[in-house]
Amino acid sequence: MRYNTEEEHKAVACLECGDEIKYGRPDKKFCCESCKNRYNNRKSRNSRVTKLKVINSLERNHGILDRMLKLGMDSMDLVELKHLGFDTDYVTSYRKIRRHDEFCCFDIRFILTPTRICSVSRIPCSLDPGNSVKNSVNSHPEHKGNK
Repeated sequence: MRYNTEEEHKAVACLECGDEIKYGRPDKKFCCESCKNRYNNRKSRNSRVTKLKVINSLERNHGILDRMLKLGMDSMDLVELKHLGFDTDYVTSYRKIRRHDEFCCFDIRFILTPTRICSVSRIPCSLDPGNSVKNSVNSHPEHKGNK
């Protein structure tokens, strides 16, 4: 690889600070490591902010639904929920069941109507790691003949 000397180097500006890069590879874009880091951090900041907003909204929704379940409530008016900070735009899954739209926020499911949410319930977790692996191996057709 050939490096430019000061006399044959074309004036190239650092993408972050704008200072002239006087030496190095011909395709060098930054004058130093700190400029390179600042540039890349600034570039990826927007996606980090968006991810944090989504995660925070999902956690807030889950917390509200969890409190509803602990209080024994299975439905609530949407206006009241919005006052508590619930945002219907942030859910982890959706499916259409007959005439209803069922939404989930992690392990809690609910049905959303135009004015309220109802049928709030926790999804039963039936995963037993030891049992499910055993059953899937024993029920495999090839495995039955090898016993």
